Amino acid sequence: METKVISSCGFSNYNKENQSKIVVLGGSFNPPTTAHLALMKAAVDAAGAQLGLFVPTPFWYVEKKLAKTGHKEETLPDELRIELLNSMCSGDKRLAVDSCELQRQKGERSFTYETLEKIQEKYPESQVLFLAGSDKLHIIPRWHRIKEFVERFGIMVAKRQGEMPETVISNHPFLSAHKDAFTVFTVPDWLDTISSSAFREKLRSYDLSAKGMVTKDVWELLKKNGKIPKVIDRFREEYDFLSNFYPSELDYKGLHFLNAEAAFQAQKCLTKEEKMQFINLPSNKSKRLGRQVQLRPDWEDVKAEIMEEIVRAKFLQNPDIAEKLLTTGEIPIIEGNTWGDTCWGVDTRTGKGNNLLGKILMKIREELKLQKKV
Repeated sequence: METKVISSCGFSNYNKENQSKIVVLGGSFNPPTTAHLALMKAAVDAAGAQLGLFVPTPFWYVEKKLAKTGHKEETLPDELRIELLNSMCSGDKRLAVDSCELQRQKGERSFTYETLEKIQEKYPESQVLFLAGSDKLHIIPRWHRIKEFVERFGIMVAKRQGEMPETVISNHPFLSAHKDAFTVFTVPDWLDTISSSAFREKLRSYDLSAKGMVTKDVWELLKKNGKIPKVIDRFREEYDFLSNFYPSELDYKGLHFLNAEAAFQAQKCLTKEEKMQFINLPSNKSKRLGRQVQLRPDWEDVKAEIMEEIVRAKFLQNPDIAEKLLTTGEIPIIEGNTWGDTCWGVDTRTGKGNNLLGKILMKIREELKLQKKV
């Protein structure tokens, strides 16, 4: 991957003479999300800029912020955040990363003016534009060296639905006097639903939809560096035994079944004769037949309890897979699926679901641990 970090010690392979406008976006980028990427691209497009620079803040500053929330251990190292940003920028040659802020010593104050000044020194022929949200307009007049700031640099203002930054600018004496320094552009509404903090929160709760908040490359790098919590979210390959479709025979309420799925589907029926239709069926045919039978009237009330009893019987009657379940330790178990089952599992496309089967498996795992101690 081509490195596009710009530091005070060197430059990227961009030709400065061809740069007329540079958009600068500062932040923690812990980690960088698709919202950061979309915001920068929208700003670069709106400004007609040739370069968009992501400027991450140093580790110690990010850690200090996260310490206030009790999650400072989630602070990503500077080197990793740079790598993540580079991977995110790799698909657009207009985007790059500037590491000048990372050289700040712990506790050293930083002002946006000085940061942009450093960037301006690297690109003396370019117009430097700072990217800010419209929610920052009310504090901009209090920024360090603000008069020099608006005379020397431009400010790109991201406008979201329902916001009226133009009105704020025109109604404020200082902002209106320097209105030529501001460029307002509209960003997609969905940007508000994605943030680094929301991503980290989802990871804490093993919400699979977190994956959709970052690019594929960023996700893989986080995973490679051990920043994605281990979770079992697919009942395949080494974890295929967790599935009710797994061929593990069991006895349940006087009948012998070839798999847990057959045992479960049979309980939709009230009579023994109807249930016996399932005793010799493989899992796929059992599921198909289960959709055709007449449901017992209390099915919705009893199905969760029945599922737990059957899954428990499956593992208690098959010591080999019970041992496999124990080897999963404390790893969260999620019945991830792409077919929209939000009752027994979690829809991996949305991260939504009650994960009842996953919870049952984890409950039985704890029971097996206790039995082993006795």
